[in-house]
Amino acid sequence: MRKVTFEQNEMLVMAMFDAGNRKHTLERIEEVIPNVQDDEEVLPLVVNTIEKMKRISDAEFHKLDLEPYKQEPEDEE
Repeated sequence: MRKVTFEQNEMLVMAMFDAGNRKHTLERIEEVIPNVQDDEEVLPLVVNTIEKMKRISDAEFHKLDLEPYKQEPEDEE
């Protein structure tokens, strides 16, 4: 079986919705699908990320280093 590799944008998606484990992160990402349904750029990214996440194990997800992809929340002034 071929190793699943995530592109940088997919890592960003996972980092944005990281819930500490693969199952809950996957659920969080799936919840945004209705909100990005009409976005021709974001929808395929979200769907591809979900599909790849389904092909990895919980242990493989745990090994991913999402920290560098996490963004600081912007202060609203």
